[in-house]
Amino acid sequence: MVEKYLQQYVDELYEKQNINADITQQGLYSKKQYYDLLKPVAQLISKNSSLSLQEMRDYLFRASKIEEKIQEFIYKKEMIPGMVFSYGTNNYKETVIVGNRQEVSLDDNGNLIPNVEEMTEDTIFDLASITKIFTSISILKLVQNKQIKLDDKITKYVPEFKNLKDVTIFDLITFSVPLKTNSRVDKANSKEEAEKILFDIEVDRQSENKRPYTDMGAMVLKYVIERASSMNYYSYIDNNILKPAKMKDTHTAVPKMKLDRVASTNFDGKYYKDGNFSITTNVSKGIVYDPKARIMGQPKGELSGHAGLFSTASDMTNLAKNIINGHIINDKYLEMMVKNRTGRKYLEDGKEKYVQYLGMLCYSKHPILDDSELFHAMSGKSFASAGWTGTQLTVDPINQIYLFMAGNRSHNRMTFIDPSQRDKIETLDSGKKIITLPDGSVKTDATRFAWDKSEVVINPVLNLVIQYKMLEDFYIAFNEKIESKENTKIIEKTK
Repeated sequence: MVEKYLQQYVDELYEKQNINADITQQGLYSKKQYYDLLKPVAQLISKNSSLSLQEMRDYLFRASKIEEKIQEFIYKKEMIPGMVFSYGTNNYKETVIVGNRQEVSLDDNGNLIPNVEEMTEDTIFDLASITKIFTSISILKLVQNKQIKLDDKITKYVPEFKNLKDVTIFDLITFSVPLKTNSRVDKANSKEEAEKILFDIEVDRQSENKRPYTDMGAMVLKYVIERASSMNYYSYIDNNILKPAKMKDTHTAVPKMKLDRVASTNFDGKYYKDGNFSITTNVSKGIVYDPKARIMGQPKGELSGHAGLFSTASDMTNLAKNIINGHIINDKYLEMMVKNRTGRKYLEDGKEKYVQYLGMLCYSKHPILDDSELFHAMSGKSFASAGWTGTQLTVDPINQIYLFMAGNRSHNRMTFIDPSQRDKIETLDSGKKIITLPDGSVKTDATRFAWDKSEVVINPVLNLVIQYKMLEDFYIAFNEKIESKENTKIIEKTK
């Protein structure tokens, strides 16, 4: 009985991955891969019928070796100070807490000193580019409510963008038109100066748009949302997303009484080609890492379209579940959001390459797993969003599973080292990588975090959630009641 159910389940998952996918995205996860992933679940059910559903989940968690992988990633390689991530189904949420939300601070003389704060379940994180998901949903809600159309010109709502007269909302939400500014927004001395630079933005006629991901389009779309809704951007998402999803800890300006819960992203390091380096010291708790969001008014509560939100794992879990259940945006517009709009194959110097696979301000499934922010086993209506600070959201509305990971990879780490300086990196016996800067200080190299997180956290956890979902579906199929449950796991440093 269980083997027959397994075969049917595998067939269904294989078909679900092709829904809404273009030809280059289909069949990326084979039936054999699904079968190999889920066979242990079938065996567990067959051989351990006396175990409770939660005991089976705990067994699968241990078998996944996720705890050991995370211990190595955080406590040995020190790729990130800490993380909190939640994942699950409509009926089950599991939260993992590991590491620290702060390691160091400045003393009165401006020197770094140890100052450890442990991660907690209610830690508040800088979402960084995950803010773009809120921009995408906001635009599509305005379309759903017939307040705007995707083929409307940007200048219909914001005539200040005088160089975008032929550019539509659709062009920007799908990354279809490359943009450029004549000066750097993040180098402006005031919001007024930054807006002057942004309003002078234009189409980059020289670009082939092979790396279409950019902050610029989302920054422009924030103004469209405000003009079309007659509300400031944060108020719009508060009324249309945060309150309906019961997201009580999601802010642009974090209230003072919550600042001690914010994960630090200060003391981020960059080492440049000319031998100079910089360590940020001005990103205090409640101030976002992204300099463009800061200059556009985040410290005063003014939300930009590309970055600027803080949130918790609990709030983002609520968002994921509300998206899955169609309470935030209806299925028609969600399907539009996640569909690949940019990804394609092309030849360069006789080699096959791909343009980034992007939907509407989110990631779609890239044919090459190592280049894909969205795990191949997800359905064709899934999407992913990732932030520089160490955050990632994956939502699969068809399979009704989700993952939100939050960390503070920008705290007390080197996040950029120019290739010309990489010969100075040393690898310790623990696997931790360090680099000695010109002033003699030794810093941890975390430049590989964005790639390594998928192998260590994202893909293994999503595999586990697919297993959890099969467990649930099997019980439900044979008329056993499933009660909603939450479980928290604290991963500690091994001796």
